[in-house]
Amino acid sequence: MNNKISIFNYCFPLGVSEVFFLSSFYLSILDVSLFALALPFSALFLLISVYLFLRTKKAIKALPNQEERKRDIHAFYHQSFGIFSIIFSALLFAALAYIPLMENGGHFYLLYCLPMALCCLIPAVTSYKAMKLHKLEVDRNATTKI
Repeated sequence: MNNKISIFNYCFPLGVSEVFFLSSFYLSILDVSLFALALPFSALFLLISVYLFLRTKKAIKALPNQEERKRDIHAFYHQSFGIFSIIFSALLFAALAYIPLMENGGHFYLLYCLPMALCCLIPAVTSYKAMKLHKLEVDRNATTKI
């Protein structure tokens, strides 16, 4: 892996996952039974995205110049925490919203959303811990001179 620390390392599969997830919602609203076929593809791309996040995290740990790139590392973990926290919240909300609709395919969303929400919790917690580890020291004198 190159020395580029970026959220774009895992964002493409994450976007594809969300397209499949939203298309399954659309098909579910149209009352088409094919909506359940989009959920495994969404799960597959979400798992690929989590894998790519963890691979990028491993590459960050192996960087020889971590102190020089502390701002980039912190920004990566800060953005990752936000992205995966939002997806965790959305999946958890979708799972809870579909509980009353169990007879209309809600069990598919419940069986998909809860494990995938927990899967998104792993990078969110990892990012939070790493963000605290790579905390930026703000020079208070620089802000008072402005």
